[in-house]
Formats: sequence, structure tokens, C-alpha cells
Amino acid sequence: MADQSENPDPDTGNTPLPDASSLDSPGSGDLGSGTGGGAAATAASAGRALVQRGAEAGVKKATGSDVAVSAVRGAQKARRGDMIGGAQDVAASGAGALTTAAIGATGAGAPVAGLAGSAVTSLFQTKAFRYLLTGIAALVVAALVLQTVVVSGVTAVIVSAVLPSVSQASTQFQTCSDGGVGGAGAPSEVVGGDIEEKAWNYLRGAGYSEEQTAGVMGNIERESGFNPFIAQGQASTPSVSSGWGLVQWTGSRHAEIRDAVIDELGPEYYFAAPTMQQLPAAMSEQDVDAMVLFQLRYIIGELEGVEKAAGDHLASTTTVEEATRSFEAKYERSGVMAIDERIANAQSLYDRFSGTATPAPGGTEPAPRPSETAAAMSAGCTGSTISPGSETGSVTPCPSGSPGCVNITALTQPSASLSCPAGTTDHGTATAFYRGQGKPIRLCALDGATDLGGRPIVMNATIAPEFVQFWTDAETQGLGLTITSSYRSHAKQQALYANSPGGAARPGWSNHEFGMAFDIGGFPASYSRHNCGPTQTPESACSYPGTGADLERWKTLLELGLKHGMYIHDEEFWHIEFIPSGLHRGRNIDVYKG
Repeated sequence: MADQSENPDPDTGNTPLPDASSLDSPGSGDLGSGTGGGAAATAASAGRALVQRGAEAGVKKATGSDVAVSAVRGAQKARRGDMIGGAQDVAASGAGALTTAAIGATGAGAPVAGLAGSAVTSLFQTKAFRYLLTGIAALVVAALVLQTVVVSGVTAVIVSAVLPSVSQASTQFQTCSDGGVGGAGAPSEVVGGDIEEKAWNYLRGAGYSEEQTAGVMGNIERESGFNPFIAQGQASTPSVSSGWGLVQWTGSRHAEIRDAVIDELGPEYYFAAPTMQQLPAAMSEQDVDAMVLFQLRYIIGELEGVEKAAGDHLASTTTVEEATRSFEAKYERSGVMAIDERIANAQSLYDRFSGTATPAPGGTEPAPRPSETAAAMSAGCTGSTISPGSETGSVTPCPSGSPGCVNITALTQPSASLSCPAGTTDHGTATAFYRGQGKPIRLCALDGATDLGGRPIVMNATIAPEFVQFWTDAETQGLGLTITSSYRSHAKQQALYANSPGGAARPGWSNHEFGMAFDIGGFPASYSRHNCGPTQTPESACSYPGTGADLERWKTLLELGLKHGMYIHDEEFWHIEFIPSGLHRGRNIDVYKG
């Protein structure tokens, strides 16, 4: 990130934009070999037996005793999965070694002691001793099983007594944990006298130690002086080529938080403070708190998501200096380290705040509505026990009834209780993400079709009926519709963003994650963001940058999409979605948000 100081340094910490490439390419598939057999397998088995015998003969020759040979044989058996046989040989080896040592201690000669040890070893290798070991193992397993059954029974009785009021509806959900962005607990508001105290309380409430909190804040003081609006160069309009915000996000990271701030707080929050020491006069104390809360929550979200390596490293530190160096090297990656200054800042903040009470933890995201209490389900919880209802989804019109109005409120409701419509197959349930919040949805897979990677074309049950009709109409018109990407799990979006932060939406904020976006293939042009043609559309779509038949085909798909409630992205000509992106950029699209 850019390092903010009284005399701003050159642009630093910029993550370069990716090369032009498809966001989702076909997988390589499983390339495992078939089952072996025949002469080759027999020869391999014979070879292994010869090697085993050779190893045992070498040990016998070197030691003159069967004790060491038994140990080697036991290790080999255990490695092949014969745990009883391995245990028997190891026990035989141990008993023989103890016998040899005991006889030798009496003053008998080494040959006598060795013969006695070999005799005991042979005795322990008999079938009778093997049966004894097997019986002991069976008794141990039976005891463990009995213990588990008893404990489970007692637990069930306790749970049923303590939680008798759990409803049938609440037990229909299979809950899973998903280590997504913003998963750690943290205060749901910022509290304190000044921004430094608010940042300290928030980070401590999020679970960071006093030393780790001081290390993060020592870096923030160097970068921004705790002014969440400061821009490198202090121009009235921030530039993504330079730093902005508490940690001076730069480049593609600047663009991502810019979009996030505008989406959640509004465009009036994205501008530069007059100086590092002055907050914007137009911002009230509540406005400043909202910005501080948002940026601290965003930092934690990055440390738990796309910057998880930095978050894990920070969590391993135990001193103020270690934490300061970790956050600078792994997360800030600033061009001007000024590490001594950062450490001094951190130590001063530690001395000021250490020992103060920590606020009670809350959530890094706003609390969900009661209808969203199943949002703890992870993206991998497909096929859960949620039972679909009898209703299928629909693209509900806006209450105003005005044509072309997008009812975002209806589109973003949980859909796990819906059924998949005709033409699709139930693909289970998952936690899908819209604007950073997870909501339980049902996934439906289009029948008789796959994407270009051979994967099912999967979508949110809410819009499945309209998409099926869109697909059918496209086939009827001979448009040769192909899909390169449909629904993506949260983990998939995290991986895409990590590999191409400038070419993919940040995790939790892509319509692909909510099962309402589709990437269309088959156009001979570069599939890179902002590669738009000159064609103008009323809804300010990114038009296909070509001519002739391909452009006409794109226009037909655009109109067909609008007929069924879908819009082309304003920065990607191939991306069609039910919740239009870029509404803050003047899309000329009427929306209803409730």
C-alpha cells in the first residue's frame, strides 16, 4: 500500500491488473490410472518379497540375532496395513531384547544370551500369541464402543432436557462453518473517545491480542494518521493509482474498497480529507464512525479472506515489534517501510491502551434478520436437510409496477424453502453471498446442459424459472448459447479474487455467488473488463466490441435477457445477471430496495 506521510512517497504497494483472460476456465479433470494387474503386478509383488528377504538377511548377518529381524518385519507389516501382525513382531522383538539383556546381566556369555533372546522372539511369533493379541485388541475396541454409546446416550438426555423448546423448523437446517470474509467476532460498533481508542477497542474486541492490536495500529498511524478519508497527495478526488484510507489501499485494492464504500455507505463517503490532521468538515461524528467501522471491518475481512496468509502470520506474533513487522511486510507491503517509526508508534499506543477493558464481541457484519438465521451454512453444505417447499421462484415485479424496475428486495430473499422448477434438477442448498452477507438458498441445475468446462449450469431457485425460459427462447432462436460460468461458491470466488484481484469481484460481492449471474461464451473478443464497444444502450450496458453477425447476436441476447429480467454488466459484455451491477455508476435502471 502507499505510504502516507507529510511528503507523500511514490506510488507503492500496487497490485497490478491481470492480463486479459477468462475468469473461469475448464478444469483438467481426474487423470488417475486404472487398476493394475497381470504379469506386471505379479513381478512387482515378487520383487518386493525379494527386497524384504534381503533386508532381513542383512539385519541377521549384522546383528547375529532374530530380535532385530523381528523388528524390521513388524515395521514392514504395519506399513502394509497388518497392524496385528506388526504389533506381534514388534512385541516379539522387544521381549527378545529384554531376555538377551537379562541373561547377559547374569554373566552368561553373549552367545547364550543371544540364543535365549532368539528363543523368546520365536515364542512370541507363534499363532497362539497372535490369537492372544487379536483377542486383546477386540476387547479394547468393544470397551471404546460401549463407552461412546453410554456418553452419547447421556448427552442426548441432557440436551433434550435443557433444550426442549427447539422447534422442528429450526432443526431442519444442517449447519456448517464457513471461514469466509468477516467471520471473526468483533464489536458491531466503534466505541471510544478518539479514532485511536475506537480502533484499539474494535481490534481487541475482534480477538487480537494487545501486542497484535498495537502492531496494526502502529502501521495505521504511519500510513494515515488515523484519518479514514486521507488520500496520498491530498487531492480532492482520490486516485486509485495512489493510497487512500486508514491503511492507504492502492491500485486494485484501492478500487475494491472504493466500490465497497460507495455500495454500502454511498458516493458521498468517497473523497479526500483536506489534510492528514483534518477530518472533512462535511462529515458528522456519526459519519466518521461509520467510515472507521467500515474500514476496520474491511481490514479484518481481508485478513480472514484474500489476505489470510497475512492474518495467520499476524496471529502467530507475540510481541509489539513482531506484530508491527508482520503487518507491514505481509499486509501493507509498503514501498517506504520506515519500520522503526512504525514500531515506535505501536509501542506508544501499547503503552497508552494496554490493560484497558475489552468491549464485548459482536459480529463484523450487521446482525441478520430472523429469516436469515440459517446463514451459518457454508458454501459446501449442498444437499442439506432443508426441505424444499411447493412453490418455485419468480422474478417479482416492483410494487410500483413500472416496467423495467428491478425488485432487489424480492430477488435477495433466502430461497432454501423453494422447489426447483421443471427443466432443472435440485442441486442442494448452500449459503450464498449478497453484499457480504450469507443467505441460505436452493440451487437448481439446468437439465440436459453443461457449461464449457463440463460442469452443471447452476442457479438460485428464485430466478430458475425465468432462466429456463431464457435458455429455451435462445435455443428456439438458434443463438447457440454457451455458458462459461454460473453459480460460484464462496471458496471459488476467494480463489479467483486471489489470482486476479483486478479482474474478479471481491469475495461476498459477486452476483455469481448469489446464483444470479452467468458468463456467456462464444464471442471472438478479449474477455477482459472494460473491453466495451461503442454501441449505446438505455441501461448503459458494456456492449460487445465487435461488428457484423457477432454484434447482432449480442444485441439479440441483450434484448432476450431484458425480456426475462437480466442485464448485461456495465463493465463486462459477456456477463448477464438478474441483479444489475454498477448501479452507483448511473445505469439508468429503476430499482426497488424496500
